[in-house]
Amino acid sequence: MPTYEYHCKECGYTFDVRATVAEKERGLAASCEKCGSGELEQVFGGFSLITNRSVKGRSADSAAGGCCGGKSDCCS
Repeated sequence: MPTYEYHCKECGYTFDVRATVAEKERGLAASCEKCGSGELEQVFGGFSLITNRSVKGRSADSAAGGCCGGKSDCCS
């Protein structure tokens, strides 16, 4: 289940809300866990993707043919 991070505009508290994608699309009626305010803004941060794929001796771009599928004259 996805976790959405919110920041309260009233007290500055930041907290997480767990909800399904369907619940999020319908609109969450979240309120601050600390002060009860409904004045919230969603916090968007980065994420990490961890895979077990590795390519020996080459970057992922060169293994897939680079930006042009292996054509040497298109990226110059």
